[in-house]
Amino acid sequence: MGIFLASLLFLAASGTPSKPAVEVPDKEVILYLNSGEAAEWGGAMRQKEAGESRMQQGTSIMNATRLPSTGSTQETPEQVKTRAQKIINEGKAQVDRAMPSIERLRKLATARFIELTKTVDYDQPLLQTPWDLSLIQAAVRLQKVARDQGYKTQHLLGSMTILGPEKVYRTPVIAKALREAWLKADATSLAPIPSGGYTYKRTVENPLAQLSADWAVPQAAGQTLLIWAEVYPLTSDDAAGLLVVRMADAFTMRLVGSEIYLTTMGPSDALPKKFNAAIVLKDEKSFIPRLAARGDWLLSYDRDSHPLGVALLRHLCVRVGNLAVGASSSVYDLLGGDAPSDDGANASWKVLPQPAAGLTKSFKVSSKTPEGQTATVGELTLRLENVTPAAKPVRK
Repeated sequence: MGIFLASLLFLAASGTPSKPAVEVPDKEVILYLNSGEAAEWGGAMRQKEAGESRMQQGTSIMNATRLPSTGSTQETPEQVKTRAQKIINEGKAQVDRAMPSIERLRKLATARFIELTKTVDYDQPLLQTPWDLSLIQAAVRLQKVARDQGYKTQHLLGSMTILGPEKVYRTPVIAKALREAWLKADATSLAPIPSGGYTYKRTVENPLAQLSADWAVPQAAGQTLLIWAEVYPLTSDDAAGLLVVRMADAFTMRLVGSEIYLTTMGPSDALPKKFNAAIVLKDEKSFIPRLAARGDWLLSYDRDSHPLGVALLRHLCVRVGNLAVGASSSVYDLLGGDAPSDDGANASWKVLPQPAAGLTKSFKVSSKTPEGQTATVGELTLRLENVTPAAKPVRK
């Protein structure tokens, strides 16, 4: 994992395009070669190293202090110099034979690396949707995901409204509305609420989350779903908010579904103002597609991150990037209980707010490996614009 993460983070220090072109370090070249090229690279590097060792041997002989000697084995200084120079020349010839392959493969690896790490822009428009319609659409779409993946048991854990860092509030009214919408879409889909409600419990002996006293811990993935809602205010007058409905596998604690809607800040019969909105991520080094290509790669989110930024990035990773996203920290925020697991994350992302104009929200995204390496991923933006027509003047 270390070499791969190093290659992901390498361009972070490369500066602006006006500086010299990036070249992949020799220890990472093989990551960007096919099997035949990798074999050629290995042979050429061994030849180069052997030649350099030969040159060093000759140089050491050339520079060594010669002690007076007698007998038939005595070498004159000129003979020593000649012998040393011959060894140096032999080593240099080995290096010269290896360098054309090495230089060609270096350039090939660098070209592939630059192509793989080019900037990728994600842009997901958010259509403004009335509150009740948002709930029913989320229920219908996520239930289809559940059916397609064969889940039999579904638990709706509740809802939370998140006003900012450390400002998380349970919202039973919204949880009730989501439950009604879910049952309207499928009257038999949800498991009953435990008599004592849900909480988040886990121990070293039992690392799988125990969410109620009578919780039947799933024995494998694909059996039990956890569902919850998150609400984020976007305007001070509650005219705009984000409704996010998540669905996670209770065994793996990874998100399997995410729906996000631009709506009002809670139940409302109408949309008092009109807004245009979109979630935009400028992934400066193709982090998301490169991590997705690794297969089972999971990212956690630093607890110091801004909750709205994390909510947006989680959604993009699941819906657009096809990246594994852990759910334990979200379930903990909703239910409380024991310290949340990192769900086996390979790296941690931090999402910090930046200044932005108007109603737009902007965040800087960075990544940190368990070894402490950090790099800028890019800029995440929630573009939000009020397009409500100005009131017409009253004619007198």
